[in-house]
Amino acid sequence: MKRRIVAEQLASRLFTTEEAVDSTLALMGDLIAAMPRARLEAGLGAGVGQQAVDRVLEAASGMAHARRSLIAVHEALAQAKDQVGLRRVTLVGGGDKPGDPPAPTGRLHELRSA
Repeated sequence: MKRRIVAEQLASRLFTTEEAVDSTLALMGDLIAAMPRARLEAGLGAGVGQQAVDRVLEAASGMAHARRSLIAVHEALAQAKDQVGLRRVTLVGGGDKPGDPPAPTGRLHELRSA
């Protein structure tokens, strides 16, 4: 039972971390979009603020890398879960999440036009 509790705590921390990274990426996207708009609204030359744009894009790329790494953590923890005898345990927050596309059924559905 203790192993399961520890595994659930780890899973909860992973999901919280993933949410934080996604939120940060979304905020960075807002910032990236706002920077050229601000330059245009202020009537400034194209080169003004370019170094800042470059730095935020580098930071966003780093966050995207962190997100990919966190996705890989899922597989590594799944393997560890199997190694400690929790193969059949589904951890809270795992599996399909709201908003995930449904699994393909192999059947076609008719689309109606509006």
